[in-house]
Amino acid sequence: MTDPQAVRAAWREAGLRLAAKRKAANLSQQELAKRSAYSRSSIANIEIGRQHVDRSFWEKADRLLGAVGELVREYDAAEALQRRYQRPAAVWPTRRIAGSDIENFPVAAASFIDPARISLQPTAWVSAEQVEALAGQDVPGAGLDHYLWAPAGRALPGVTIPAQVHRAVRDDQVVAQVPAAYAQHPFVQRPGRALVIGQLDGPDAEAYVLDSRHARRRLRDAGDNARLLIPPAYLLDELTFALLWAVANFDEALLADDAVIAASLADSTGYALMTKSAASRDMAADASPVGRMWLGSQFCADHVRRHSPALTDTPVFWTREQRGEEAATWLLFTHKHVYLRDTSNSSQASSDPIVRAFCIPREAVTDSPLGERALLLLAVALMESYGIRTAVTDTPELAGTAGFVTDRHRRAITATWVGADGIWYVDIADDRSTLRAYGEAAGYATSHSVIGASTAHARLANLAGYLGLNWRWMITRCRELAEWGTAGIAQPRSRLLSLDGVDRACQFVAECGRRDN
Repeated sequence: MTDPQAVRAAWREAGLRLAAKRKAANLSQQELAKRSAYSRSSIANIEIGRQHVDRSFWEKADRLLGAVGELVREYDAAEALQRRYQRPAAVWPTRRIAGSDIENFPVAAASFIDPARISLQPTAWVSAEQVEALAGQDVPGAGLDHYLWAPAGRALPGVTIPAQVHRAVRDDQVVAQVPAAYAQHPFVQRPGRALVIGQLDGPDAEAYVLDSRHARRRLRDAGDNARLLIPPAYLLDELTFALLWAVANFDEALLADDAVIAASLADSTGYALMTKSAASRDMAADASPVGRMWLGSQFCADHVRRHSPALTDTPVFWTREQRGEEAATWLLFTHKHVYLRDTSNSSQASSDPIVRAFCIPREAVTDSPLGERALLLLAVALMESYGIRTAVTDTPELAGTAGFVTDRHRRAITATWVGADGIWYVDIADDRSTLRAYGEAAGYATSHSVIGASTAHARLANLAGYLGLNWRWMITRCRELAEWGTAGIAQPRSRLLSLDGVDRACQFVAECGRRDN
């Protein structure tokens, strides 16, 4: 594992190079901040290596300062070093979580995602010592034995989830042998996210996961010597890990950003009066990338709602999500699920279905781990559950198309936050060139859809094939999760998140399976 001091030194070196180029260009920090859509304090922190920002900043700074790629190379070197540093040790070939002696939990344990197909950091169970090394600082709750490492994504920060592992046996439910009076145990009484794991015996033993709050509720009135029952649906596999990964990362970031988001919402009220606007990151300079995702998504949804009544025909939507990390916002952001429901209800009087088109190039599929691909399929299933006909093109040349809604004839609503330069970009257009460009993109995606079929369940089955997912496995796991609900695995703590979309999507996939039989 890379020395954490080397990582910090690499970021400091990148920051010093940025400062040198800025001074050579005779620009102040304030001037560079204005031109790059960042705050002056962010520029100052970047230059001393304290704040890490994404590659788009370094590309823009490189152009502004005439660095001819030098700043981007510094960023790439520091980022590569940090990724090597964050990679925990893991035993890839096995699905085991614990060794034969569960009380002596090994340092390295199982990963659930094929490392050859992973674009994030590997997921693994790690010891407290490894977590401390990963974070480069003291670990909260250092007395706990185990942690689940939910790695960073393109915007997600990466979190560690405390966990306790107990022996278990499998009957109709999984029976975990927890200590006496476990409902009063400090571990399950803790306010933050934590997991209780039931581990079956055996060389390839399965593990079952329960959110600590749900463990506490199940044991509250059961008596001091009660065992903990865990539904078999809560098997810790690629699908449940992906759900935990997304919820835990979004939750952590949105809880930390709660006050910043509230202030930014107040600052954005004036933009709602405009038909065209773009918000730079300065509007929420102190927000995390996840906080800015939420703000951009919220504003774009409201923009579409405000202007949809002017559309004269059943709308066609273009959405920019390509991977599970982005698509999980449909499943988890409360406002996105409400927006999806509202926009589908507003067009039910029409005989033509709403169409929502995606561009998902094959490269995006091969770069995504299995769990992320499963989340992407569930997001599409959620849309189909509302009667929305989905289409997917694999043509990479369309990947840069802005998010839009159009009636194909008279009006187009642009609403982009995924991959936007700032927090959002929105507009209203009725000119012929824009309408034609949007119409051709949507028409091509619909007529050349890689998932094209006449029924929702056939489209989802085709999407599973395109994403390299086992459709029968998805149906089985969704049926199990639909029966029990997903809150027992990954209950959100943030008021901005909900599992309603996940549960509805799982129920719909399960119903598709019944139609197939």
